[in-house]
Amino acid sequence: LPPQRQALAAAMYSGRGLDEQACSPQVTFTDPVARCSGRREVSEAFRALTFCRPEHVEAPRANFIDDLTSTVDLHQRYFSCALLPSGLVVRSTLLVRRRAADGLVCELEERWNGALLFGWVAFRWARRVNGMLSSLLTPLLLR
Repeated sequence: LPPQRQALAAAMYSGRGLDEQACSPQVTFTDPVARCSGRREVSEAFRALTFCRPEHVEAPRANFIDDLTSTVDLHQRYFSCALLPSGLVVRSTLLVRRRAADGLVCELEERWNGALLFGWVAFRWARRVNGMLSSLLTPLLLR
């Protein structure tokens, strides 16, 4: 498995942001509550994540699926502080898909506890609205 896929996820989930050059202009990021579309929205999502004080409990571990698809197992801690020393610990799986034409990342999908996302229209619509609102509001609220 090429180390750049694992390094991309490690950087994103440790507060170093998205490597935009590794992603297509139309890259998407989806998790159970939001769907961000395009480099600007996805970059903002991972810039905002830095305010959650992310840290790896275990190093991300990449798994090969095929030439264009891999998963990265994540074990993260967020919001660790004096009042909550153990923080919020989360395990998830990040699905990473690349385009065949140029190898750029075109899709990122985070599955909390490895569970597939609900595919019903209402859930997809709500995630997209949350993603758009987040990309508009977090730059104003988290500076």
